Amino acid sequence: MTLPIILSKKFQEWKNSNFDNNKSQYKKISKEKQKPLAMIISCCDSRVQPTSFFKAEIGELFIHKNIANLIPSYEQNNNENSTLAALEYSVQELEIPNIIIIGHSNCGGIKYAFDKFSGDKSNSKFNFLNNWIEIIKPAYKKLNINDPKDIKIRKLEKLSIQNSIKNLVSLPFVKKAINNEKIKIHGLWYDISTADLYNYDFKIEKFIKIF
Repeated sequence: MTLPIILSKKFQEWKNSNFDNNKSQYKKISKEKQKPLAMIISCCDSRVQPTSFFKAEIGELFIHKNIANLIPSYEQNNNENSTLAALEYSVQELEIPNIIIIGHSNCGGIKYAFDKFSGDKSNSKFNFLNNWIEIIKPAYKKLNINDPKDIKIRKLEKLSIQNSIKNLVSLPFVKKAINNEKIKIHGLWYDISTADLYNYDFKIEKFIKIF
């Protein structure tokens, strides 16, 4: 099966411009061990591109994407989890100094989880997805039942990030790296429509707009 024409064209354009202009750098880094500045856990959403809005150079970001930018707890590990495998490699092999969880506005995964847990919708065709979003349930239980639906979904996008941070620091190898001051944890929420960026403040347990 051939690659879609538009993607083939875009790759050729990139190779003739970006790659050709940085050939020596690509050759150099291809022979070295990667040393990213940060690992990013972000959503699969096609509208969220950390390499673009952080203007990342080649090799600066180690990115793992999944539905709704989730991190399972240590207890939820089933020994077949790609997210935990990526985290383990980034911390223990690459010794990346920062882990950043990036959530975003209008997240389809978060909305699906909300609808499922609230009883509005549950789709049996999503076997893997239904299992995956169980990670969000502790965050869902913290919602104020009196809030309007759209407010609850927006809050869940941020509560889910906090839940994933809690799960992240429960991992023994992450906990050890934190205790040894080898790594820092960050939680961000990104508004797609305005490009506003919010950072989670651990002291006051709230997201603060930084840009």
